[in-house]
Amino acid sequence: MRAPFRRLAATALGAGLAALAVTGLTRPASAQDVPPGLDFDDCPPADRLPAGYDPTFSMCSVTVIGGGRLKIGSIDQTITQPIKMTWANGYDPVTLESWAVFGPMRAEPQRVKGGVLGVDGSDFIPLLQISAQPQLAADPELAPEGAIALRLKLKIKTINPLLGDTCFIGGDSDPIVLNLTYTTTDPPPPNKPITGTGPHDAGDGVIASTPVDNAFAVPKSSGCGWNGILNGIADFRAGLPSAAGNNTAIFDSYTKTRTYAEMANAS
Repeated sequence: MRAPFRRLAATALGAGLAALAVTGLTRPASAQDVPPGLDFDDCPPADRLPAGYDPTFSMCSVTVIGGGRLKIGSIDQTITQPIKMTWANGYDPVTLESWAVFGPMRAEPQRVKGGVLGVDGSDFIPLLQISAQPQLAADPELAPEGAIALRLKLKIKTINPLLGDTCFIGGDSDPIVLNLTYTTTDPPPPNKPITGTGPHDAGDGVIASTPVDNAFAVPKSSGCGWNGILNGIADFRAGLPSAAGNNTAIFDSYTKTRTYAEMANAS
């Protein structure tokens, strides 16, 4: 597919639907699996959209990651707190030139099993508890190349009373880069290939999918404790840096999309 038309497909359908033309619809998801939070409250306002945008060809998409798994280094975490992303995207119907404007990522801190010591049941004391909160290090990229459905550049805030408020795994200049796909991955060992699930109908206008990546690397921590004095301790607990082939992202995702014309008519 030529680049302008490929970008157009991704723009028109959003990241959750970018591969629909290739994968087709698969098994329907159960309605009870759909997480809360699929609202359009974070849609970028009209004054943030390109001048002269057409509401009919401009849409807002909201995706909630409601489950799955994120393994970085020695921390293997089931996703129990929803992660919400919202963006506007559209195209010029004459030139097919596409654009995207991203809203915030919203994610509640999630307790890391085993806490500071990495031992189950040892984190009953607040000082031994660790929580992790993913944040965007840069704007996502919708279907940037090949079979990649969504490229996320993340930093993960590590929360503990001793680590301070600036302790992160990855950062704006050295992010965790996830190249999420619905197809089969090709990671270096010891990881083995895994396959995502393409977009499929979950009912009530929701499209479900499970993009995956297990070929990414994770950098060291930074900003942990006064002047980074606890970076080494944070790295030891998390097994960082962690080379490609040792990390995994599996995101059970749910997406809703409306055009700006539809939202204007509903208000």
